[in-house]
Amino acid sequence: MEAKEIILGNLPSSVSKEISDISFSDIEEIRLRAGRRLAVYSAGRYTCFGHIVTCGEIEQTLQIISGSSVYAYIEEIKNCFITLEGGHRVGLCGRAVIEGGRIKNIIHISGVNFRIARQIKGAADKIMPYIEKNNIQNTLIISPPQCGKTTIIRDAARQLGSRFKVSVIDERGEIAAMHKGMPQYDIGDMTDVLDLCPKAIGIPLMLRSMSPDVIITDEIAGCDVEAIKQALSCG
Repeated sequence: MEAKEIILGNLPSSVSKEISDISFSDIEEIRLRAGRRLAVYSAGRYTCFGHIVTCGEIEQTLQIISGSSVYAYIEEIKNCFITLEGGHRVGLCGRAVIEGGRIKNIIHISGVNFRIARQIKGAADKIMPYIEKNNIQNTLIISPPQCGKTTIIRDAARQLGSRFKVSVIDERGEIAAMHKGMPQYDIGDMTDVLDLCPKAIGIPLMLRSMSPDVIITDEIAGCDVEAIKQALSCG
């Protein structure tokens, strides 16, 4: 299914008709903010439409993207996003409900951001000879935000997963973009995914359960370091 069809099908009709005639080839984001104008980010700039988004349209959008079962998506919602078919991600913001120092839920949703997903096969081609030089090398990819790190990591998973057992600990749900148990990107025939699991927990779990040749994660933080060190000592 094409991106445009998926996105329009997950918007209220009062909103989708406003953007149904525009080209989706360069669109990166579609933003709905309660009480403000509908906006589209494309080709490096925002375009605002005359339509003022209502709270009712925000609520209707949430019902559509969750299949009228918001509770079933609570784990994703508390991480401020829901993943659609095709890997498209719907970012959410509103009032955070905090319990025990962690976000339990997001209520009174006031902003919705549809981020259009596009897989770029071959994005990792230039670095694969370094990753696979003299067997697989431990590799850290560093860059400023929005420079394509996850896109490269995803393509590396695809290429490695065609020949090795790969385990992806996808804490943010961005590498594989799982939707109803299915990865929405091509991540390789021999790649397994642990979705929305903290890396510090997921790395030892996948080591014990899936015997991977390669472990791939995104967005390494200080709390993940010990798990990575333990994985290195496990071969």
